[in-house]
Amino acid sequence: MKNTIKYIGAFIVVILIAVCFLYFNNNIGISKSNIEKDARYSHKIKDTWDVAKDTTESMSAMIFYSEDFADHTFSIYVNRPGLSFGYFFRGGGSVTETEKYIAEIYIEGFNERAFVSMNKQQVSKVEIDDGNEVQTIKIDSEKPFALILPANAGNVTIYDINGNIVESVQHKI
Repeated sequence: MKNTIKYIGAFIVVILIAVCFLYFNNNIGISKSNIEKDARYSHKIKDTWDVAKDTTESMSAMIFYSEDFADHTFSIYVNRPGLSFGYFFRGGGSVTETEKYIAEIYIEGFNERAFVSMNKQQVSKVEIDDGNEVQTIKIDSEKPFALILPANAGNVTIYDINGNIVESVQHKI
């Protein structure tokens, strides 16, 4: 009986050491359900601001904006491959690309790209042509948006409410 208690105690100590090691080496991140909460807290984003977001298994893109659309900030989180748990902040802030244009954000080492915009161009849809079929994603032309697509999704064409093609501006983080 005493040996069993010793083994259980040693096992608990080993688990605690492993968790501490992972935590202090930045291998434990934010859970998928808490990314928005973390971004609001870390970047002091007001609770009254709305958010447009998209999250996949490896990336999360969010754009926070005031009710009158006068101010905004964006946040990109990634779920690193390998021995890591959760999502980690990778970049964000307020850049011209997200305010006046559509920022197409690439992150080195990830096979996805985020499209983030305050939507001053009044984007209404995004078409993805992979060579076999065309997929259409509807966008509310009155609101900012965040959209994540695979880097190899095919030809991505963005349209405004008048059917005109809107170009994105690449931004690497």
